[in-house]
Formats: sequence, structure tokens, C-alpha cells
Amino acid sequence: MLSRKSKDDGSVAVVKAAKAPKKVKAEKIKPRKFKAIVIDENDKEKKITVVAENRALARMELSNKGLNVLELNEKKSLLELEIGGSISQAGLLQVTRQLAAFSAAGVPLLDSILMLAESSKSKQLKAVLNEIANDIRDGETLPQAARHHGNIFPGYYISILESSERTGEITETFEVLASYLERDLASNRAVKSAMYYPIILITLAVGAVIILSTTVLPKFSLFFASLNTKLPKSTQILLNVSNFFSEQWIFVLLGMAIAGVVFNLFLRTEAGRLVFDKAILKAPLLGEIIKIIILERFTRVMGSLTKADVPLPDALTLASTSMGNSAFRNAVRAARDGVIRGEGLAEPLEASNVFPVETIQILRVGEQSGRLTDQLSHASNYYAKEVDYRLKNLTALVEPVVLAVVGGGVGFVAIALVSAMYGIYSSTSLGG
Repeated sequence: MLSRKSKDDGSVAVVKAAKAPKKVKAEKIKPRKFKAIVIDENDKEKKITVVAENRALARMELSNKGLNVLELNEKKSLLELEIGGSISQAGLLQVTRQLAAFSAAGVPLLDSILMLAESSKSKQLKAVLNEIANDIRDGETLPQAARHHGNIFPGYYISILESSERTGEITETFEVLASYLERDLASNRAVKSAMYYPIILITLAVGAVIILSTTVLPKFSLFFASLNTKLPKSTQILLNVSNFFSEQWIFVLLGMAIAGVVFNLFLRTEAGRLVFDKAILKAPLLGEIIKIIILERFTRVMGSLTKADVPLPDALTLASTSMGNSAFRNAVRAARDGVIRGEGLAEPLEASNVFPVETIQILRVGEQSGRLTDQLSHASNYYAKEVDYRLKNLTALVEPVVLAVVGGGVGFVAIALVSAMYGIYSSTSLGG
């Protein structure tokens, strides 16, 4: 488009007119697919797929059709699926701490989540936080949005968040959750670090035995054969074992792989897992520590849930999911049924023969006095100190056992070598 403009001298110059700005098209919201489990008008449960711009509209569409929505999750394509493991407990702890700090500073929840997503270096965590932010924008609450990621947020975590909505104390709730996660993570790390020393010792000892058996002892065997002399019994036993593993290593590895698969399948069964978990609790040294860690976790989670006014049966259901041991889990679920029947909490737990006497007594006093939350808090603090004490002394307790096992293995190899050298010396002396 051209326009004419007169100069001061009366001539006319031709200039280009300014281009009109382009209209910015509104960004279209891409519809998303959701998988839903609903109850239809005939009270039958069925699975359907619905397409909507967000989760709230999808739920509204299903409700308008007279369907009762039980579960609603976004259906992702293969390209959208995250590859890799879920967020670690340390990652969840960091997020909870930061949310507590932002909440105390008065930063809105949605802004806090978006800032955490933007600053996160973990692809999994970034994706989860962005999805939670989108769900909150769609009208869901934080607990509702977190419930779509049950592999990351435990049941008790979500339930405590839901209770904070009623009390309005979201900052304190995040601080309580961070405190619990930090305590649980510290216990897990302490157990692992206490086991590093014996594992390293055993690995070095096994490596030394393998090297001696495969390099040194075969030379003794050849030398004895040249002298027409029999090897000492200890040396012959060690050589036979070494030869078996070196000649049949394929079958050994195959047998180990089959045993591993069978054991894994066994653990996947309810009965198999129960047998294994009961055996772990009876293991020397570690069994008692594992039991105390489970009790500390149970009392801490139950204390947090009852403080948040979660009904006792619901609190027991949520606490059972955090036990990590099927023997204790079954006992807590049986106690929940007992509470519903009006039997109280202490009696059903005592009948399970899993919880120790002191825990039962603490819970009984809490029930009778009406101060169950305070008693659970006292119990969790007691078990926390007991865990710290046991873990500090774990290395001192494990060290003699490890040294006895390692010393026995290395000692047997040493005896085999000394016997072989003595046999050579005797043969050469007799021959000379």
C-alpha cells in the first residue's frame, strides 16, 4: 500500500505505508484423553475413555451422563511416557521442604509448584509437578492432583494433605511431612551405610579366595603331579571346588539365574512374601533393627494421621501401606477390622503376636486416657532414639561375625597353601 506526502517545496514523494500488525491467533488447547473407571446407571463398574481439554471438564462430562466417576487418569501416548524410575524418597523430601518454605513465605501454592518444576533438574519430577500444576489450574485441589501419582505420593501423605484443607494449616502440614520423610530417609541410609563395611570385607575376601584358587593352587597341583605325590586333603578339596566352578561355570550361572527367578516369583505371591518377611524379622542382628524401624514408622505415621483428625480405621489403612513388611501389614489391617467391630486398637494388635508388649501397652494407655495421638508421638520418639542407638552399634555387632566368616574362608585357603608347601618340602626331603 502506498501513500503520497507533499514536501515543503511542493513536490510529491512516494513512501511506503507502515504494515498493519499481524493478528495473533489464540493458541488452541489440545484435547487430552482420559481413562475413567465409572459406575453406570445399572450399578455396574466399567472402563471408558473420554476426550476433554482438562480433567475437570472430563469429570463434568461423565457426571452429565449420569456416571459416577471412581477413577480418572490421563491416557498418554508412547512418546509422552516418561522413561526411567520414579522419584526417589529424597526427591519427595526436597519438594516437601521447599513447599513448606514457600508456604511460610506466603507464596501461592500454584506459583510454588511451577517454580519447583522450572528449577528441577529431574525430568520425572519436572513432568509430575507440571501435571499437578495443570490439574490445580483445572480446578482440582493439591491432594486430588497428587492422588493421580500414587507411585510417588504415599497414601498417608495425601491423606494428611487432605486434612490440612480442613484446618487450613498447610505450612505446618508440609513441615510435619518433611520431618517424617527426613527421619525415614535417615534410617534407611544408616542401615545401608552400616552394611557397606561388611559387604566390602566379604567382597575382598571372596576375591582373594578366587585369585588364590585359580592362579596359585593349580601350580601346586601340577608340581605335585610331577613328583607323583598326593595333594593334602585340604588342598585337594579347594582344588576340586575351584575346578568345578571353572569347568561348569555356565551351569552354575544358569542355576543361579533360575534360582533367582524362582525366588522372585515366590516373593510375588502373598504367602511367599509373608514367609520371607517373617524370616527377615527373625534374622540375627538385623532382624531386631528392622522391627524397630517398622515400629517407628508405624507410630510416626499414625501420630501424624490422628493429629490431622483422620478417622482411626482410615488411619490404620493408610499406615498399613507404609509398613514395608507383610507380617506387620496384615496385623495392622486385622486391627482395623477390630476397630470397626468395636474391639479397640490395642487388643487386635496384641492378638497378632507381631507387635511387642511395650508398644501394645503404650497404645492401651493412649486409648484409655483419650490421648492416643500423644502416646503415638511418645512411642515414635522412643523408637527413633532406639533406632539411632542400634544403628550406631550395628557395625560393632556385625564386625565380629564378618571377621569370623572372612577369617574362616581365608584361613582355610591359607591352610591349603601351607599344607601344599609342607607336602612339597616333605617330598623333596624324602627324595633327596
